[in-house]
Amino acid sequence: MTDWCLCTLFTWVVYFLAVVVVWNIVRYILELIPEGGSIHERAVFITGCDTGFGKELAKKCAKNGFMVFAGCLTTEAAKTLEAEVANPRLKTVPLDVSKDESVEKAAEFVKKYLGNHKLWGVVNNAGIFSCYGPDDWCRMNDYKLALDVNCLGVIRVTQAFKKLVKAAKGRIVTVTSVNGRLSTPAAGPYVVSKFGASAYMDCLRQELYNFDVKVSIVEPGIFRTPLLDEQAMLKRVDHVWMQIDDETRAEYGENFKNYFAKMWNKTYIALSTTKIHYVVDNYYHALTAKYPRHRYYCGWDAIFVYVPLSLLPTWWTDFIVRNLGKQEVLPACLEEKMKKN
Repeated sequence: MTDWCLCTLFTWVVYFLAVVVVWNIVRYILELIPEGGSIHERAVFITGCDTGFGKELAKKCAKNGFMVFAGCLTTEAAKTLEAEVANPRLKTVPLDVSKDESVEKAAEFVKKYLGNHKLWGVVNNAGIFSCYGPDDWCRMNDYKLALDVNCLGVIRVTQAFKKLVKAAKGRIVTVTSVNGRLSTPAAGPYVVSKFGASAYMDCLRQELYNFDVKVSIVEPGIFRTPLLDEQAMLKRVDHVWMQIDDETRAEYGENFKNYFAKMWNKTYIALSTTKIHYVVDNYYHALTAKYPRHRYYCGWDAIFVYVPLSLLPTWWTDFIVRNLGKQEVLPACLEEKMKKN
């Protein structure tokens, strides 16, 4: 009886693995099929093209024949991008996704210069790395800023251009993060904004299904872009440290504050990769494939660490995150408590 049970179990395991292998082969083949029609008749609007993913995607899309409207926050970045691309198929657009008026003006600009092109895709790439430290150090303004750019900015842009995309039966692609599915400590404003953007895209994907608009989420791991700036992180920590009350400062201590900022930088730089083409290629696939994915996991850390962690039971995930991020220095009040014990 025992041998029969083991044999049956082994057979089902083999069947399961066979199904997984066949499914992945079929999916791989399907994902190689490009969307029909001419790229030269299509336009894309991309936010956050000053640096990083957005800038590289704008270059790639223009090179391959798309009409590109590249949203840039600064005039300097816009001039640099135009000089580097030197392609009449790319137009830069002044854009601050946290401002209603700026997004509205960008939409009018696109409609004016769209010509005979269809707005095939909107790529919500703009974002800020709004990590400051423990929630005790943060204030409502820190959360509002993160939400205004990373979440409400996505909603502003999407709503401003959605009718044009629906008319083209095109694509809406949004970057969230592995922190849009797995919350980590000392990143409250950031994870809240990314969870919000992810939820909005999930809602939109279902609503727009019958309109033949495909909606994709891009979930990068840790990439070394200008957002991952060591000096900027130190400044963010100093900023929130100055705004908290004396009682909270005493609770955590200056020693912990300095250790936290340095440890955070060291950890993120060590875990990051410079291979930003993983994200850019996934963006481009979402725009051009006949069968784009609903979710793209970018980077080996996303695929083998963060996504699997997000699927575990909560207590297990918490235990692993606590041990992965184990700190050598504790807040002053906890250090004092340990000495007494």
